Amino acid sequence: MDDSKTTTPASIAEHEVQSDTNRDTVKLPVPDAIEPTIAALVTATAVTQAEQPTTTAAAPQASEDPCANTETADTAAPSSKKGQLASRTDRFLASLIDTFIHLLAFIPLFWFVGLENFKNPSPLQSLLLALYAMISYLLIHGYLLYHYGQTIGKSEFGMRIQLLNGEKASLQHVMLSRYLPMMLMNFVPVIGQFLAGFFNVLFIFGKQRRCLHDYIAGTEVRYFYEMPAETPTKEQL
Repeated sequence: MDDSKTTTPASIAEHEVQSDTNRDTVKLPVPDAIEPTIAALVTATAVTQAEQPTTTAAAPQASEDPCANTETADTAAPSSKKGQLASRTDRFLASLIDTFIHLLAFIPLFWFVGLENFKNPSPLQSLLLALYAMISYLLIHGYLLYHYGQTIGKSEFGMRIQLLNGEKASLQHVMLSRYLPMMLMNFVPVIGQFLAGFFNVLFIFGKQRRCLHDYIAGTEVRYFYEMPAETPTKEQL
């Protein structure tokens, strides 16, 4: 019987130890090979978990932003004409109202003096007529002009006379710089009434929508409040 093939307890133990050693030798490289992969997976998982709350917290903010933008857009949408230049149509209609009121104010004068006396008025009669016109203008529109920079016609359309810097034109400024020059222009021979009437109005068709008297006085007419609305108080001026 061959001794090399004889199985003894010692050889069996030695074989098991050798087998275990071989198994250890085989298994040891496996963790080293997959360790970078495992480390990378762990790192990626940690980063994902760290970023997930930020994404979750940012999500509601992103969902709220469109609503906020919509509300801001709705608020910023121009819903009134306040602050805009008055339209030519509204200024024309306001002028018609004021002219009609002025004609009514002249009825007593024509009644007592006689309309025939004004067909070819003398210089004195023209001066008296101008004074009557100024006094009646103040009596009719003085209160509104003083407090709001408006005539009766302009107040009906929410417009007012103001300076180019946006401030309300004072009563003194309106009368001396806006109204008086046009009145004096009527006394210019031949072309006076043409300048103060037709030529004065032609300027409103310009880009700034200002008549000749607006350029002379440095004023403009803008919407002061949306119609219909209550007359503004003094505190709003």
